[in-house]
Amino acid sequence: MLRFTPTSTTVVRVTGDDAATFLQGQCAADLRRGDGQPALWLNRKGRVLAHTLVVKAADGAFLLLSPHCPPAELIAVVTANVIADDVAAADVSDHWQRGVLWGTGVPAEIAGVRLIPAARAGGPSWEVLAPPAQSLPWELATYEALEADRILAGVPSVPDDCGSNEFPQECGLEPWVSYTKGCYLGQEVMARIQSMGSLRRILRRVESTDGSSLSAGTELTSAGKVIGKVRSAAGPHGLALVGLDLPVGTVCAAVTGGVVLGAPAAVPFANP
Repeated sequence: MLRFTPTSTTVVRVTGDDAATFLQGQCAADLRRGDGQPALWLNRKGRVLAHTLVVKAADGAFLLLSPHCPPAELIAVVTANVIADDVAAADVSDHWQRGVLWGTGVPAEIAGVRLIPAARAGGPSWEVLAPPAQSLPWELATYEALEADRILAGVPSVPDDCGSNEFPQECGLEPWVSYTKGCYLGQEVMARIQSMGSLRRILRRVESTDGSSLSAGTELTSAGKVIGKVRSAAGPHGLALVGLDLPVGTVCAAVTGGVVLGAPAAVPFANP
């Protein structure tokens, strides 16, 4: 069954003769791989500033879809290094009805509606761009249901689970990092992590041992020492950034009781 939830996904339109070259040189994705690439935008220290899908418009412009980055913030990140480039970015979010489609089954094509493969749930999911007045045939679901599915499946989200203090590799987002495309912001740090493997933390699924609800921001402790923090949560399930050397099955303490560490978070159905 396919379900649809409306969202406030940011849509920024990037135009100009230098747009393709500029975007390729700024984000961590190799945009030559095809349309709809998931792209991370990093700072010079390799930390995550934003996540977008990069989609080509019919007229040759680019649409950047960001689930959680506000328009002004995304435009600031994307255009921070525009100097003499012929590049312009504008918020066009209100031009579209936006949402996420997820679940089982293959959605039928609908005239005027764009479905862009995404990583918003444990199974197949799509960012939806539709004309504002378009009637959509799918069953409506809440955003909380989508988030619960994502967290239960261990799918990381930017910036809730991986933000300006984290490397992509710490949070299961390595499939969205290109090590072969050439220079981009943060590329030297990405190459160093690839060659040296110098990580100390990892994002893991967690679950309360007694079924009590977890909360984002809760510190996890073991033997009286803080070993990590819950980054996102839905009921008794969550994702927590913890020390890399802690094995699966480790039971730690939180304010509400025991929490057991599970498998690492990972991006499903990553592009090859």
